[in-house]
Formats: sequence, structure tokens, C-alpha cells
Amino acid sequence: MTEQPRGGESPPAPTGAEVLRTSRLDLLPLPLAFVEAILEGDRASAARVLGVDLNGWPDGAELERAFPLYREVLSLDRGAAAWHGRAVVLRAQGLVAGSANLKGPPNSRGEVEIGYGTQPSQRGRGLAKEAAAALVTRAFLDARTDRVVAVIDPRNMASIRVAESAGLRATGERVTRYGGDERLWAVTREAYQASR
Repeated sequence: MTEQPRGGESPPAPTGAEVLRTSRLDLLPLPLAFVEAILEGDRASAARVLGVDLNGWPDGAELERAFPLYREVLSLDRGAAAWHGRAVVLRAQGLVAGSANLKGPPNSRGEVEIGYGTQPSQRGRGLAKEAAAALVTRAFLDARTDRVVAVIDPRNMASIRVAESAGLRATGERVTRYGGDERLWAVTREAYQASR
């Protein structure tokens, strides 16, 4: 059983990380206490840390691959929460609808990778598009960011539509970052600014 959601109220962000807000969503940075509770299997404590109904999130590959990395990074630098995983919360309901993340600060080429996903019960509502657009905007607020990228399986049409809605376009570059034959989608700072 999780703590009752606050309904419309955002919990405080971890030090150095802001809550990204869209018309319907709060993208909450994940504090170390939340990540540790999740990895220890204590979902009730994790829900209390964020102040929302977790709605079964996180699970699967995200839990297995991303959360150990989050713990490692946040243990070294709690301010890193601004550049890593976020819970995508339906503000009015206080319910986690999925996740969105910047996969680290700009690299040496000025690139920031984004990722996103929604719970099966929340798909088809435009929530991933809203979250991805917020991530792109946040990434370009940092002057070091020259390009925002997403690594996408070319068969994942839903993810491609989300990327395109956030201004990313296929680059033709092949990558094998996640064990498959993925493609790179990107938007440059110039293209992003021209679209505004």
C-alpha cells in the first residue's frame, strides 16, 4: 500500500535538480533515498519519498539496468539528479505515468541523450510526447548542449513519433548501444531554436 498522493502538489526536488512542469505533468528528479528504497524492494518508502502513487513503476529492464546506475551516480553527486532519471507524474492524480530521463550531462561533443516511456495503462495519451519535449527544452537550457539525441529501435514507431514530436529527426547513424540495431535521432540547438 502506498501513501496517498498529494493531488496537484509537487514534492520538493533534490538539491540541484528542478521539477520540470508541463500542462499535465511533473517530471520529478529521483533522489538517492528513492532509488535506494526501490532497489531494496521497499516501494512503500519509495512512494513516501516522492509523495506519489508509483502505479507499479519502475519495473523490468528500467529497474534492472537504470536504477543501479542512478544509485552509483547519485551516491557520488546528489546534484546529478538534474541529469538522470525522472518520474513522469500526472499532476492532478499524483500518479506515476512513466519515466523520462536525460542520460547524463552534455558529453565532450555537447550531446545529451534522452529516454522516455509510459506505463501500458497510460499509453496513447500524448504523455511521452509532453515529457520528451520538456527534456529537450531542459537540455538546451544548458549552454554546453549542442545536440539532443535519442537511440531508437527502428521498429518502435511509437518512440519515433515521440522523438519527432520533440523535434528530433533521423540521422541515419546506426548504433548498438542497447544490444540491438538502433538508429540515432537528433535535434541540434540551431534547429531547436528555429522551431520555437
